[in-house]
Amino acid sequence: MNSNKIAIITGASTGIGKHISIKLAENNHNVILISRSKNKLVEVEKKIKSLGKNCQLIVGDISKESTIKNIFSQINEIKNIDVLINNAGIGIFNKIENISCKEWDKQLNTNLKGSFLMTRYIVPQMIKNKTGKIVFINSIAGINAYPYSSAYVASKFGLRGFSSSLREELREHNIKVISIHPGAVNTPFWNNVKADFPREQMLSSIDVASSIVNAVMAPNNVVQEEIVIRRTGGDF
Repeated sequence: MNSNKIAIITGASTGIGKHISIKLAENNHNVILISRSKNKLVEVEKKIKSLGKNCQLIVGDISKESTIKNIFSQINEIKNIDVLINNAGIGIFNKIENISCKEWDKQLNTNLKGSFLMTRYIVPQMIKNKTGKIVFINSIAGINAYPYSSAYVASKFGLRGFSSSLREELREHNIKVISIHPGAVNTPFWNNVKADFPREQMLSSIDVASSIVNAVMAPNNVVQEEIVIRRTGGDF
């Protein structure tokens, strides 16, 4: 790693996280890619290195505090961390009476607790630096409720509340907190979801990633605090 600013991306192995990682690397950030899948991370690494850029891979489950400690123990230039993209997330969709406690916990722990843990570990350094950007990849489900999604919606509404509170707390330290609320994006997220949405009509993960990186790169004291990204035709 050189002395360029560091961006950390969770859920970096596929979809939006993958393309955010590549685009931030193109914009001269050293990117740290975090995911549970090493094989998929390696594919992203190959793409980034083919561009002549730097990256670091860290395999781990961000829903566990022990993993978070391990992640930060592997980062050498912590003082250069400028961007955190809280992107990792899962969704399990079913009727409320059919959702197990394990499935409920898995979604809340990944989507909400994981973002909290990553953020808690990174904020002290950003406060020292008097600068930083913390991005939460939320969902339109963090604004509008949908049926058969109770745990997922609860996690995303909670994430919106967490990011809103954090934003007010960190304003005085010149730290930007950005919440992104995309509609349906054509990513592997939908591979195991029984839905009749036409995948080819969903948002492109590359297009969504471009919009997010544009927000991250906003200059000076400009911050786009909450961004809703929908396809022109609206929600399905």
